[in-house]
Amino acid sequence: MIKIVTIDLDGTLFNDQKVITEKNKEIIKKCHELGVRIVICTGRPTSGVLPVLEKLGLTTINDYAIIYNGAKIINAKTKEEIFSTTIDGKVVKELYLESKRLNTFIHAFRKNEELICNKYNPYTEIEARLNNLYAEVIDFDTISDDELFLKCMLIDNPDSVTNAMKNVKPKYYEEYQMVRSSQIFLEFLNKASSKGEGLKHLAKYLNIDIKDTMAIGDANNDIAMIKAAGVGCVMCNGFDDVKEYATYITKNDNNNSGVAECLEKFILDEIK
Repeated sequence: MIKIVTIDLDGTLFNDQKVITEKNKEIIKKCHELGVRIVICTGRPTSGVLPVLEKLGLTTINDYAIIYNGAKIINAKTKEEIFSTTIDGKVVKELYLESKRLNTFIHAFRKNEELICNKYNPYTEIEARLNNLYAEVIDFDTISDDELFLKCMLIDNPDSVTNAMKNVKPKYYEEYQMVRSSQIFLEFLNKASSKGEGLKHLAKYLNIDIKDTMAIGDANNDIAMIKAAGVGCVMCNGFDDVKEYATYITKNDNNNSGVAECLEKFILDEIK
């Protein structure tokens, strides 16, 4: 029986208007009441995920969220950190030089979840609006080598981010977890960070067999959790290279409650 379900937000739980359908809410509530751990798994920070947890009623002491693309796990009620990985300031400063070489902007999240940037830009405004936070503008050259960060991001328009992916120095592919979490965000995390590793850590923490887990996603940063889970579901609106790893591909897209379809098929129908 499925005991943990990790669910991505954008392109998965959210429809194209960034709204959770009533059907998705209804079925999530039913599964939650049955004792299934419904876990939001996202690249967003705590401030960006809390409103979602509140809307879904996933705020008890038994609820958790995987955030920063797996770099951090929190208890939804206490906000206690269950697990985290970091990169150091030396890496962030190196990526700052890469951002200048590749002509992109840069953001970084400190270990305490403060967001910093080298200059305020249109993408900073998007990040701030999406996640209910404030960005501090600082001189990246002043960052201490041993300061800890949850993640660093090269940000810009989609074409610039695509160019950055193609031309970033190979060491960043090899030594760090590099994920494109959206068309405008290219993220760099500790090599041990991914949504899949987050799911594994949470399952171990809760003493739940990884075979009794399900993951639902649509994009490349969801591949690791789809591969890790006992059942990996991919939205029909998801990327083709992500669908290659699916146990199940939904018939309904994110605008038509594809998440509810997965939960009904693999949880509610199984207990009838």
